[in-house]
Amino acid sequence: MVSPEENGGTISTVEFANRLGKVPLLYQPGQSWSYGTSADVVGAVIEVASGMRFGDFLKKEIFEPLGMNDTDFWVPAEKQDRLAKVYDCREGQPSVRYLDNNLGIQNDMAYRPAYEAGGAGLASTIDDYAKFTQMLLNGGTYNGVQILRPATVKFLGGHTLSAVQQAGFDNWIGLEGFSYGNLMRVLVDPTRAVTLGSKGEFGWDGWLGCYMEVVPEQNMTFLMMTQKKDAGTYTLSRKIRNIIFSE
Repeated sequence: MVSPEENGGTISTVEFANRLGKVPLLYQPGQSWSYGTSADVVGAVIEVASGMRFGDFLKKEIFEPLGMNDTDFWVPAEKQDRLAKVYDCREGQPSVRYLDNNLGIQNDMAYRPAYEAGGAGLASTIDDYAKFTQMLLNGGTYNGVQILRPATVKFLGGHTLSAVQQAGFDNWIGLEGFSYGNLMRVLVDPTRAVTLGSKGEFGWDGWLGCYMEVVPEQNMTFLMMTQKKDAGTYTLSRKIRNIIFSE
């Protein structure tokens, strides 16, 4: 049986980017910065350049070489009992199950979607994700397998916004002292940060509270996985940062 998602129930990764390309820009390139859909466009570019579905490219080039066997854009029936439930937590109210869909992602992840986003939608485990972050900390290799060149990893975690662009990022409360590199935050001035930290650390967090950081200066990575809607960088992750960096 073909699922609605596989049968065109949602737009494809490339179709999304093509539609987005018809939307006017907020400003001329390089004149400011806004958090948006750049990673999703990269996913479409990879599909066109490789001739492969984005998920297939990730599996072939990254997930399988790293042994990330539980990472994908959907969760098959035999693994559905391992998929964590999502909760909507509001101050002063009891937590409730979140059952809606968001960002073009089906909450139950039961079928492979037509739209595989470059910026959202992967299901994984902390063990799988740790292999990926360790690869970044190692300069692109893991267990003798090279995924990226050292110069590429340095570029990912080091290239940041210009002074003009930084003005747009500085409006992001809670990320004082950080800049934005290649789809990740990069700590450039620990003296301005609202938590303890290490210059040059880089990472990102997700809508459901999955938090990732690579800290080259201290040869360390850390991950936190929750299933809390609208979480991102929130109180708990900031407290954990302070505990880790105070050791």
